[in-house]
Amino acid sequence: MARPDDRLDERIAALVRRDRLLAVGSTVAMWVVLVFVFLVSAPSVPGPALVVVLGLAMLALGGLNTASALALVRRYRLAQDQVYRPDIENLDAQRAARAGGAS
Repeated sequence: MARPDDRLDERIAALVRRDRLLAVGSTVAMWVVLVFVFLVSAPSVPGPALVVVLGLAMLALGGLNTASALALVRRYRLAQDQVYRPDIENLDAQRAARAGGAS
């Protein structure tokens, strides 16, 4: 027989997977947009030196945002109980209150 903590651990694991997927998806989308903007704007930049600066700025922005997303996912994975358990407990309490009020 499954313990209630086992079910809670499964729910936490599902939330961690979902958040990791969203972080990866958002990071990929950011890189697509950054590369698109670079490719579209590079021809209108007056000079090759500014194209290099634009490319370096794109890499810096994308790199720092990617690093922060990785750090966030890592931190959430390490502290997943502290991050997700209160959310799940509050959602369960709200669901129980709605169910109790609807009767």
